[in-house]
Amino acid sequence: MPLAVQKYGGSSLATPDLIRALAERIVARYDTGDKLVIVVSAMGGTTNSLEAKAYALSDDPDPREVDMLISIGERESISLMAIAVNNIRPGLAVSFTGSQIGLITDTNHRNARILEIKGDRLIEALKKGRIPIIAGFQGVSVEKQITTLGRGGSDTTAVAVTAALSKEFPDAVCEIYSDVIGVYSGDPKLVESPVLIKNLDYETMLTISSLGAKVLKDAAVDYAHRLGVQISTGLSSSGEIGTVISNEATLDRNKYASLVYNDRLRFVNADLNDKCFEMMSKIRYLQRSASCVLKIYDAPDIIGSSKCFSVAITGSGLKSDPEKLEKMTDILENASNIIAIELSEIKFEVYVRKSVGKDTLNLIHDLFFRT
Repeated sequence: MPLAVQKYGGSSLATPDLIRALAERIVARYDTGDKLVIVVSAMGGTTNSLEAKAYALSDDPDPREVDMLISIGERESISLMAIAVNNIRPGLAVSFTGSQIGLITDTNHRNARILEIKGDRLIEALKKGRIPIIAGFQGVSVEKQITTLGRGGSDTTAVAVTAALSKEFPDAVCEIYSDVIGVYSGDPKLVESPVLIKNLDYETMLTISSLGAKVLKDAAVDYAHRLGVQISTGLSSSGEIGTVISNEATLDRNKYASLVYNDRLRFVNADLNDKCFEMMSKIRYLQRSASCVLKIYDAPDIIGSSKCFSVAITGSGLKSDPEKLEKMTDILENASNIIAIELSEIKFEVYVRKSVGKDTLNLIHDLFFRT
């Protein structure tokens, strides 16, 4: 019997009705003979609400205490999901926090790195025929403090749990479900008729995630690559699989993978002085000329910085098509002032000062995927 580690996000757990419907699908999958481990996020909006309470009391709340606070959300989800499953099949599900499964992290509060998953209690529950329901996003540090893994950390939990259990269950697979079935050639909310990408290699998926696409957390993809865990993305409402991320190289057949638009950036016009280096040590960045382009996710504004945006195309065929890259640059220059440009083997990213409209994004999408 194969083992599937399934992760479900907050939108799948937003209401009791959704939890009940998901519990029914989980039990139905279990009845096919598969062993299951379920990783869940906090119910939709819970983490933001808890963080808001902390910042209402302090401009700079203690990270340890914030971790203690926001870890509540996943504990709520695991207990409710276990209750729903057990209402269908008494005694089938059992809930576990990150610390209870032995998910050990470093001491970096708010963005901890997983060091080890002991997993003894998971294996024991699985051998008894039960379904463990795990709190994603959280663990316990080597100093025995509650830690969290950063935004999207439940994806990372699912990948790490799959890798840890693969020693006992070599056929373990990781399935990450959300309200988007998979990775598209462009954000379906922004471009018309995007193409679903059925297979992606780790490197390209990591690039797409790091550019700001929301299908998978980049840290989870990095873990999967290093640990050799295949990831399948799917639709939580139906269980349908959309994209598989593995070692399989598919970009030889598809020169371009995906167009990604990021509206969560800021930049600073400054020489690379000590202050700029200090900021860059805390925030992911790209340096070009006299501008520091800061990749900020869910962080407060940096003093002296201005909002900016980026449009990026990924794929293996970029450098073989300089005419299209030049055309993309021209389109963006006409729509918004360009701040910086970055070209690598599988990424061409253009940073601009103004937001980019759907019409412009569709022009660029058509340039690479319709011609």
